[in-house]
Amino acid sequence: MRDEMLSQIPAPSSLGGGGACGGAPSSLLPRGAVVPAAVLPPPSSLGGRWCLRRGSLLRPPSGGGGACGGAPSSLGGAAREAGLPPPYTSPVAAEPSRAPVPLLEGEGLTLRPWDADLVAQMARWGEYGFPYHAFDLGHLRDPARAAAALAEHTAPGRHRHYVAVEAGRAVGRCSVNLEDPAGLYLWAVHVPPEHQGRGVARRMLAVLMRALEQEFPGREFVLTSNTFAVHAHRAYLALGFRIVETRWQVDREVAERLWRVTEQERAPLAGHIRFHEGRWQVRAFVFRRTPGAPMDLRARQAGGESGQRPQAPFSQ
Repeated sequence: MRDEMLSQIPAPSSLGGGGACGGAPSSLLPRGAVVPAAVLPPPSSLGGRWCLRRGSLLRPPSGGGGACGGAPSSLGGAAREAGLPPPYTSPVAAEPSRAPVPLLEGEGLTLRPWDADLVAQMARWGEYGFPYHAFDLGHLRDPARAAAALAEHTAPGRHRHYVAVEAGRAVGRCSVNLEDPAGLYLWAVHVPPEHQGRGVARRMLAVLMRALEQEFPGREFVLTSNTFAVHAHRAYLALGFRIVETRWQVDREVAERLWRVTEQERAPLAGHIRFHEGRWQVRAFVFRRTPGAPMDLRARQAGGESGQRPQAPFSQ
């Protein structure tokens, strides 16, 4: 999957109102609220849909916008009507972290926060194209967009953004949401095609998770990935993740491209996509990992986990 999260979007028929993503509502809970994962009902109980959003399994606690385009501006009566107990707030800290992103080392890698040199290196990475185009970083070749991305990925807050460096070269990237109620949410996990086949994704995530287990003892890890990203799933399972749920969701960037690709280009995604209620949806796995779960860091043969030309990024 890509560097975005799953967020529940109740259907218009159940809550009324309109919004982005084909008519999702713009009012659900009090401003700035997040429903703890333990009390979030299944989509069927709210007539719900799921929509990809950046960096969290649940709706992030920020105002403005609407479904699939920004966090809701207000959410109040609907949650009470659905039987969710108060308070409708996240158990995690509301204030963004101001602590510097720590440097992490291990497994032959150094995980560094974004900087201008690393952005320039990532701009030259190879690309995958559809349906993994959301991970491609060719837009960083534009100086204005590169500067905006650097500012976003170095801003203080609940997210930490890392670039994996090996012998001075940027070889992968990953991010983590430290304050998602569902757990330590890993996202934007990506290794470009020219650096696959050497266990970069496994080593990068192992270094990150070991450090986070020390910093946040007892917290589980969670990530999501579109079901067609089989190459990535082998790495996640080897790292101790297990699939705990399968969902149909709206992946905005994939959905937008599905309107424009040919049937031949769409064919490899059969079984992973569907056209439902007037929109394209993508099937996704939710992965979860308990602290201390064993990890297999052995690299597969060159050419990817399957032993063939890589077809998917390490991504969620």
